[in-house]
Amino acid sequence: MRPGKLIIEIKGPGTLDALSQAALGSRLQARIETLAVDRNDVVSKGDVLGRLAFDELAGGLAAAEASAHASERAVDTAGAERDHALASLDKARATHERQVALVAKGVASQAGLDDAAAIFRQAQADLVRARRAIEQAEAEREAARARIAVARAQLDDSVLRAPIDGIVISRTHHPGEVVAPGSEPLRIADPTSLVLNARLDESAIASVQAGQLAHIRFSGFETPINGHVLRLGREVDEETREFELDIALDRLPPNWALGQRGTVRIEVEERPDVLTVPQTPGTPRRRTRGLARAERAGRWQAVTLGSAGGARVEVRGGLEGGDIVLAPEGLHPFMRLRVADSTP
Repeated sequence: MRPGKLIIEIKGPGTLDALSQAALGSRLQARIETLAVDRNDVVSKGDVLGRLAFDELAGGLAAAEASAHASERAVDTAGAERDHALASLDKARATHERQVALVAKGVASQAGLDDAAAIFRQAQADLVRARRAIEQAEAEREAARARIAVARAQLDDSVLRAPIDGIVISRTHHPGEVVAPGSEPLRIADPTSLVLNARLDESAIASVQAGQLAHIRFSGFETPINGHVLRLGREVDEETREFELDIALDRLPPNWALGQRGTVRIEVEERPDVLTVPQTPGTPRRRTRGLARAERAGRWQAVTLGSAGGARVEVRGGLEGGDIVLAPEGLHPFMRLRVADSTP
């Protein structure tokens, strides 16, 4: 054994997830008219992926537009009536002022003045009524415009557009089927946002930092994929006492699927000049891990192990540099051994 570099690693399970994904559906019950994409199709933001049939909404939009046109004409009519009331009020005011002057000079009767005052008050009331009619017509016009906006928004919902760049990962319906509010006929994920959502025991939270090198191995794939710690979760599960973290991948496996299971090894520390042995060294005796040493004729030797990294584990006590460690299988105490000459 010779001291060497040991990279301390923390290992944990995880599942593949996408930070950027979107579901396409309907807020109303509708029939699927067309679906232009299927699973694994690549789409760009804004692409039309399908259409929903909303026949009754088209009629509602037409009715709202007709109501808006009628309310516009009502506003114009009320405005004309207001102008007429203003003109009548100006005339009634002038007549009343003239009658007041004539009565003061004694050339007009009080009855004429009373008639002029009544006409003036009526003209004022007509103007107030005309202004209220304008306000009501304008309110009806705004309500009609709001109904148009709602109808157009609902009709726009009938067109399924890609909200992000990505790949169609799920298609659960077909043309002709009726979708309920909240259902998701299509789901899209951006492959550039894929991460391994890993879980580690809370005891490791002090050792893990963003940017640390990671090695990910997915089930069914022999070759590991490199990556790095992207971000740490800030919540520990109360039952499992685990926290989550996202691992960014340098590349994706040839075939991938959201929810795919993997295992991550995170390099958290590098230690130089450390004695190490394979991860599964020796055999236990009286609950103590031990190894066979050639210098002692294969005698069992208790060892103290430390941190692990890769396929090796740190030896903190029981061995020294230069010791020859033997695999324990097939050995017994005081067995005669011969060390082979390693000289070429």
